[in-house]
Amino acid sequence: KCTVPGCNTKKQSRGRCMRHGGGRRCIAFGCTNGAQTKGLCKRHGGGARCRVPNCSKSSQSGGLCRTHGGGKLCIAPGCKKGAQRHGKCAMHSSRKCSIDGCSSVERCGGFCGRHK
Repeated sequence: KCTVPGCNTKKQSRGRCMRHGGGRRCIAFGCTNGAQTKGLCKRHGGGARCRVPNCSKSSQSGGLCRTHGGGKLCIAPGCKKGAQRHGKCAMHSSRKCSIDGCSSVERCGGFCGRHK
């Protein structure tokens, strides 16, 4: 577990999880995402790629990107977005920002992107 008080996330390196400074970072200028392969995050070309010819998107599952059928879709009826947690996309997740009056989806530590 991460050594930061109150954090129960798996540690990566230096006793800390990715959120608290553990693990390798992407080598692309200004990027703070975790590195996958070649020192790059998925956004900058790290990690497995889709196996469909001429597709350079990140592989989600079965060697395919979301566009080509990889990954799981949200379980909400009619929703075509990718599932994030508990089988639902961010929009259909029941977790909302902890700030009173804010109806945005929770992103990190109980808060939306605006309030984190």
